[in-house]
Amino acid sequence: MSRAADRPGSTRVAVLVAFLAGFLALALAAGCATTRPARSPLDDAVAAASARCNCRIGVAARHLESGRRYEHLGDAEFEGASVVKIAILTEAIAAAREGRVDLADRWTLSDGEKADGSGLLLMLDAGLAPTWNDLLTLMIGPSDNTAANAWIRRLGRERINARMEALGFRHIRLLAEIPPFERREEEPSPWKDLRLSALSPRDVADWYERVGRGELLDAESSRRIFEYLDKDPSRLRAARRFPSAELWAGKTGSMSGVRNDSGILRTRKGRFVLVLFTDGSAAASTNAADHPSVLAIADVARSIVDSWSRDLPDLPEKPK
Repeated sequence: MSRAADRPGSTRVAVLVAFLAGFLALALAAGCATTRPARSPLDDAVAAASARCNCRIGVAARHLESGRRYEHLGDAEFEGASVVKIAILTEAIAAAREGRVDLADRWTLSDGEKADGSGLLLMLDAGLAPTWNDLLTLMIGPSDNTAANAWIRRLGRERINARMEALGFRHIRLLAEIPPFERREEEPSPWKDLRLSALSPRDVADWYERVGRGELLDAESSRRIFEYLDKDPSRLRAARRFPSAELWAGKTGSMSGVRNDSGILRTRKGRFVLVLFTDGSAAASTNAADHPSVLAIADVARSIVDSWSRDLPDLPEKPK
């Protein structure tokens, strides 16, 4: 008995079915291609900046008045470097609100307490007794590492991370203390392979949005946190290409191969949350302010604000 597949009619049917199946597959592929999101000018700006610094760039931006958002690698993990000090600041203000810390109390500087890297306390004599409020000011503006370590030891890394978890920031994590100054000559360096933090641009942007809206902890705590961010922020990165009349409040971070910035820019067009993380750059620069990653951050920040501002109305008053 011959098989049905060997019959002439059956062969023609099989060929027709195969042709239709192939045609349908091509149509579906074309449809998927046409529905793929178009590449935006902001995507092009990020790609150009990434090529400029030969580094990975993570971006999360928000316009608080209109609700506009933009992200590139928004949920990716980056070394936050000193940007993680926003988590320490949050728990410190919560502790003050709850009566566990009196910011007017004093802490005594010793040589053993001095941390390596950035800050003013490293240069000052032991015996100085700043208040805990002073330590917050030093930790955020001048990014003082000694002040940061003092607060980490006072609060506890577990409690700081638990606060971030409770607030919904699962990708803002403090992983270590900053190496002490007295170990700076050790080999290998205590900075080698150090992971100080793990942050995502999206969670950091969400943190700034809640501060800006008065919704982090509570309205009064948000206001106090913003005041620390606004005291002495660096304008050499995200705010670099904006006039001084456009106000900036934020926190930078730097480690080997890492240059970050984060904050809120206030203009007549409203408030722009800008979080820009970079890593992987091997570029060496004699002037830290002109590092390729720093310039890349400035370029992307300007592209976002300029692009959105074109069709945003002026506010009656510029945010303060």
